[in-house]
Amino acid sequence: MRDEELKRETLRKLAEKALKELEEAHKRIPETDNGKAYLFRGKERVRLMLKVLKEG
Repeated sequence: MRDEELKRETLRKLAEKALKELEEAHKRIPETDNGKAYLFRGKERVRLMLKVLKEG
């Protein structure tokens, strides 16, 4: 049961970071490449969350 709690907490933290970076990307998108970097990192975190969910 402890592993499930750890996975859940990890996913929560990743989701919060992804959301924060995607929101920042939305604000920065008109500015050069900064927005693209935030979007990329957000998408990578979402991919990692999906990987963890699929393995569980």
